[in-house]
Amino acid sequence: MKHSPVLASATFVACSLYTFGASAWGPIGHQTIAFIAEDNLTPAATAQVRRLLGPDLGLADVANWADDVRVSLRPETANWHFIQIADRATVTRAEESKFCKGSDCVVDQINADISVLKNPSSTTAQRFEALKFLVHFVGDVHQPLHCANDDDRGGNEKILVFPKPGSHGKPIKMKLHAFWDHLLEQHTTDDPKDLALSLGESITADQKKKWKTGTAADWAWESYTIAHDVIYVGFQAGPTPAAGVPVPKDYESPKMREIVDGQLQKAGLRLAQTLNAIFAT
Repeated sequence: MKHSPVLASATFVACSLYTFGASAWGPIGHQTIAFIAEDNLTPAATAQVRRLLGPDLGLADVANWADDVRVSLRPETANWHFIQIADRATVTRAEESKFCKGSDCVVDQINADISVLKNPSSTTAQRFEALKFLVHFVGDVHQPLHCANDDDRGGNEKILVFPKPGSHGKPIKMKLHAFWDHLLEQHTTDDPKDLALSLGESITADQKKKWKTGTAADWAWESYTIAHDVIYVGFQAGPTPAAGVPVPKDYESPKMREIVDGQLQKAGLRLAQTLNAIFAT
């Protein structure tokens, strides 16, 4: 078992999660990233995005398209949303690519979408699809549990159990991956545009300069490190028993929300920087 736990209040976490609706890294998280990106596009990039999407759509309107189509319409894209870097193995940044066999992962797909958008021979339809995928995948690569695997499918086989507020101890069961997703929302009425404005305004000049750099592989490694150093701390490797395990006693929701906010800010800035570079001419 790992040590150096992350701090916590399981009661606070349980109460907070019980008020949440959807998995926030889905519609709210991806749209928030898109709005942050739009606020940081150059005029040239803004014009090209509008040309591809048309006058009635913005990046936020297409930010969840990749999730909408992956199950029934485009099942071949399912693996494009993540890269499973082994949490318990001794892995270096130089070895990251071995976890993306056949380019079937989020890192290589981000690079593929960039190539399509840069290629003057790409059709408008190809560029339109590549843009929709790119907006979503830049968000996914910043979700730490999309980039790490503790022999649990990115937290989907670790089940957490905690008391349901007001139920006299009746437990809630939730996958660790969903638990992390839900830490984004404070209320079910969170508005992604307002959240993007708030998060955007809190980014410092130094953070903006630092965070806009890197490649998709760099971003995936950064997310993996967060999962390895923070999210998986206190857990045994592999799936939990079907009955679940208690939320680690030192797991503190505010700290995790801080990390989530930072990942959203980075993703928005990096998506903008990527699009600015693609549409520089």
